[in-house]
Amino acid sequence: MTNSQGNKDRLETRLEIEETIFIEVLSSGDQSDGNVIMCTSLDLSANGIQVVVDQDIAISSIMRICIDLPNREPIFLVAEVVWKQADDETDGYRIGFSLFESDDTNIEEWKLWVAEQLDQDLS
Repeated sequence: MTNSQGNKDRLETRLEIEETIFIEVLSSGDQSDGNVIMCTSLDLSANGIQVVVDQDIAISSIMRICIDLPNREPIFLVAEVVWKQADDETDGYRIGFSLFESDDTNIEEWKLWVAEQLDQDLS
C-alpha cells in the first residue's frame, strides 16, 4: 500500500501510476466558461486520485475530471477535493480527490481498470 503524505489514513491500495488527468475548473461569477488543467497522477485507487497541479484548488470543490488512459477511451469522473498541501518540488499543490459514485460518469469502467492494474501488480 502506498502511504503518501496526505494519505496516512488510507485503507485502499494505491497504484503509483502516472496517467494524464484533465480537471475542469469552472470560473467564478456569472461566466459559465471554465478552463482545463492538465496534470499527471501521482497515485490512484478505485476511489481516489492524487495529482500535482500548478494552481490552488479549494478543498470541497467538486470537479469533473477526465483520465486519458493508453489504448482505451477516456474515462470521465466527478471528484471532490478532500485534501491539499503545498508541493515544494513544483511550487504547486498536491491535491487528493475522492471519486463520486454517479450514473453520469464512467466510475464502473474506472473501477474495473484499477482492478485490472492491481491484478497485474500481483502477478
